[in-house]
Amino acid sequence: TAVAKHVLRHKSEELRGAPVRFIYINCSQANTSYRVMYQLNRAFGILVPPSGYPYDVLEDNFRKAFLEADVRMFLVLDEVDLLVKRDGGRLLYSLTRMNYDLDLRRNSVTVLGISNTLNFLDRLDRRVLSSYNPDRIFFQPYSADELYNILLQRARLGLRPGSWEDAALRRIAAKVAREGGDARRAIDLLRMAATLAEKDRSGKLTEDHVEQAEIRVDESEVQVAIRTLPFHHLLVLKAAVDLLLAGDPRPGTGKIYERYERYARRFLVSPLTMRRVSAILRELESQGIIEIEMSYGGARGNTKVVRGTALPPLRLKEILNEVTRV
Repeated sequence: TAVAKHVLRHKSEELRGAPVRFIYINCSQANTSYRVMYQLNRAFGILVPPSGYPYDVLEDNFRKAFLEADVRMFLVLDEVDLLVKRDGGRLLYSLTRMNYDLDLRRNSVTVLGISNTLNFLDRLDRRVLSSYNPDRIFFQPYSADELYNILLQRARLGLRPGSWEDAALRRIAAKVAREGGDARRAIDLLRMAATLAEKDRSGKLTEDHVEQAEIRVDESEVQVAIRTLPFHHLLVLKAAVDLLLAGDPRPGTGKIYERYERYARRFLVSPLTMRRVSAILRELESQGIIEIEMSYGGARGNTKVVRGTALPPLRLKEILNEVTRV
């Protein structure tokens, strides 16, 4: 994302006045073909309402405006996997097929997709892949040394000289490198640690502040994830947490489902199937909220069990009570 925005910014300045149009769209907000096409309409000066128009009308409007503008378009679709997951390859196909109908000496469409999911293209059918046929550029995760250099640069820009311990920056870099090398997370930890050091009126940002920041940032991320969960996901999570608090160290799918059914009836909603609840447990794990493992054998055969949670169960219960009002 940073590289794409950097290139767009510099090329926009370099090619100012040239028949080139650079457009950036984040698919975490515009996660359907309709929403992306709506933004493309607006980028070419077509004012349409955000809903209510047939998609084909939006696409025709865009095609006409694009041809009249007589430009080359470079479109960046950030988090494009979210668009593909929600809406398939419809938009990618229609945009890239436009090049077959254009005079490429005057008009062309280039689509740059950004994704953290390496296999999202597997969701596209052969027809779309044949038309899109992207060149892939892989960005390796940042190493601990690279993260340290990024943090050092930010500390020099944002903090007073000598107001941090080098060991604190190295601790953040090492932790984030182990977790996948996300520079944004490293910078978030530095920001939170600096805020805590300032509140303490401490002379320096120390490893103790980093340790506190890790707890704060982890809890904040989990809270955001929980507050955006669908309602049935909340009920399944609450059932698992209640069983953990009741003394069951490894509640299985069967017990969780029984408790979940009670909550569903309390809220006057139809309970989902056992199979769907089992899938929800996997989804909660993929979001880092719980940890599950398979328990093999026994009278009921193989089953999933919850072996841990991202936050202490009591804290999760407090958050869930705020969200579900149970």
